[in-house]
Amino acid sequence: MSRSERTVAFISAVTLLCSTLEFLIPKPLPFLRLGLANLPLLIILDTISFKSYLAILLLKVIGQGMVSGTLFSYLILVSLAGTLASGLAMYGAKRLLGRHVSLVGISLIGAFASNLSQISVAAAIVYGRSIWIAAPLMLALGMATSLILGILAERYRLKSTFVPLLGDPSFTPAHLRAEERSAQRTATIALMVTIAAIIAADGLPALLAIMLLLYAMQASCRRKIRLTPPLALLFSLAVLSLAEPNGRVLLSFGRLAFTETALHNALSKALRLIALLSASQALVGTNVRLKGRIGSILTLTLAYFARLTHAFRNTSGSIVNRIDQALLFTAREADEEASSTTAARPIHTPIVVLLATLVVAVSLMSRVLQ
Repeated sequence: MSRSERTVAFISAVTLLCSTLEFLIPKPLPFLRLGLANLPLLIILDTISFKSYLAILLLKVIGQGMVSGTLFSYLILVSLAGTLASGLAMYGAKRLLGRHVSLVGISLIGAFASNLSQISVAAAIVYGRSIWIAAPLMLALGMATSLILGILAERYRLKSTFVPLLGDPSFTPAHLRAEERSAQRTATIALMVTIAAIIAADGLPALLAIMLLLYAMQASCRRKIRLTPPLALLFSLAVLSLAEPNGRVLLSFGRLAFTETALHNALSKALRLIALLSASQALVGTNVRLKGRIGSILTLTLAYFARLTHAFRNTSGSIVNRIDQALLFTAREADEEASSTTAARPIHTPIVVLLATLVVAVSLMSRVLQ
């Protein structure tokens, strides 16, 4: 693998590390995000070609999807839109304005582009036009957090001992021998069929049954079940249904009212999206593998990420020093075997196939009895 490809994989792994660190930072609101994964992108703007930069953006999206288990869900579309919009906006701003714009300014530009594109995609595939009611607040929060991110980037660039290495033509990240992952093809095919069945299903009882089956399937694929994201999705869709009243009034609050048809549509959409998200978690658990050059670079990215995570946990000092130590350790220590966070773990394939069969049966019955 060439030096540039290893550098791309290494920086992509750093974006995954920063994304993971974000969950350790206390936030006043559970859905608030600083966007720390953009920090490495800000740092490398002066030292990398556009081709490599674009590759890092794509690996960032795919890697985050694999680590979080959202690679095959609707969330990957929102992530892709936000990452490409912010990344290209920041790169373009740096090339056009050069030294006339600071990392704070570039961060603000990237955040605005990211938030606007994410809201647009979320409106198209999840929430509908009602999400634009919350757009001003979301954009304001995004600009505030991006201001903090820009300040962090400026501070890190000044104090880091690792950043100067990125501009050194002789710098090449160490080669890691990633652990081979065994793909569970039967389970993968069963889950692909399951996703099609979820999309085809109709009716609240059927979607609720499918969602519960998918949670059982997720557990069979050794993926941790997290209830906060689906509950947040369910709550937000129910609240936004107030903006589009339709059908018999069930409960009213002054001029606002929960209506039967609007609430039914919101619950149906929420249950379907939760089931698809759970299917994505299970599918990632089967160790789906990308082939070719992209697959090799992605495998190395995940290996670097595992090594970075291990190194960061075993460092001490300020956050800048800990990140620097982890980066230097991972970049310089060669020929070490590293396990990725998506390394193969035994899954219950017969149970996955059985549950997939049940999902297909429920989906077909929901269409027949419609």
